[in-house]
Amino acid sequence: MIIGIDARVLQEGTGGVFVYAKNLLQSLIPQAKNHQFKLFLNQYKKTENNVINELAKHSNVKLYQYRFPNKFLNASFLFRKWPKIDELIHGCDVLFFPSMMYSAWSKKTKTVLTMHDLSYEIYPEFFTPHQQIWHKLMKPKQLCQEVDKVISVSESTEKDIISKYNIEQEKVHAIHSGIDDLFRPVVDNNKLNQARKKHNLPDKKFILQTGTIEPRKNHIATLASFEELHRQYPKEMQNTHLLFAGHNGWKSRTLIKKVYKSKVRDKIHIANEVALADMPSLYSLASVFSYPSFYEGFGFPVLEAFSCGVPVAASHTSSLGEIAQNACLLVNPYRIDELTIAIHQLLADPSLAKSMRAKGLARTVNFSWEKTAKQTLKVLESA
Repeated sequence: MIIGIDARVLQEGTGGVFVYAKNLLQSLIPQAKNHQFKLFLNQYKKTENNVINELAKHSNVKLYQYRFPNKFLNASFLFRKWPKIDELIHGCDVLFFPSMMYSAWSKKTKTVLTMHDLSYEIYPEFFTPHQQIWHKLMKPKQLCQEVDKVISVSESTEKDIISKYNIEQEKVHAIHSGIDDLFRPVVDNNKLNQARKKHNLPDKKFILQTGTIEPRKNHIATLASFEELHRQYPKEMQNTHLLFAGHNGWKSRTLIKKVYKSKVRDKIHIANEVALADMPSLYSLASVFSYPSFYEGFGFPVLEAFSCGVPVAASHTSSLGEIAQNACLLVNPYRIDELTIAIHQLLADPSLAKSMRAKGLARTVNFSWEKTAKQTLKVLESA
């Protein structure tokens, strides 16, 4: 079987969709040695890409690299439905899209699309005007109706697709993502101390929230809970800090202004540039991981925290309750009091924190990229 893959997302290099595509293909291609993979790539100014170079080493992989200006190619896909990706890679039995992108394909070719979430439909206010226009031009409902199979990264997203886009249930397949082997508890004190020094963290306990600083991730709730904990338990909290680790996104200045005005701002740290290799150390150093996100299609950060052995307080909304189950304290993201209580319980009760660490680590056993790849291959073969 010849499997075509729109691998342009690998050229972006960051974000949850990139993580998904990279890890999935790194597991899928070695598993499917009897299949041939054709990767469609496009980059006007060619740059070295280690992920793509490693995939190209497999004998069953062939790269089709084009150098069209992206804006012209996307406009052609959008308005002319040309060129056809399956024709650019000289034909395939099934064409796989690891995420939504401007594209076009021949009617004769079977297609499979992964949908990561419908946050732009459910919470449009969390997106910039530019992002809202992009999603409208993408026509995701029409796209889901046109492809032969849809993969969702959670059962929550599957339900959203079926209900919002009127897609028959048999067409949608919920396949959980995996977790990178990089995320493991770090016990090497040298590594931990290096991470503290690199990100200017004091030798104190801290609460951690990761992810792009944007309204949907609800960092403001974590900040409000941290301030409330200091108000209610000043002595207990005097040696506890707060760290936000993530890039500045849309409306990040709202959080930054609140931090600047906070009465406990000397205990709040923001690390915008954190290398992936440093993340396990930051998770391992944290006493509690807070993740009161309003909506997630999957929720990689919660699994990353579980894998590094940090107790978690997270939203019960969207996919997070499904992914976490009983391995963390689940709260209503709109209720600051619930998040405050949950974080305090994990900080103040060592036996509860220990229990949550154990449950979190046990929960991660259910998620692997090998499992994701195996299930994805079945969908591709059945398309």
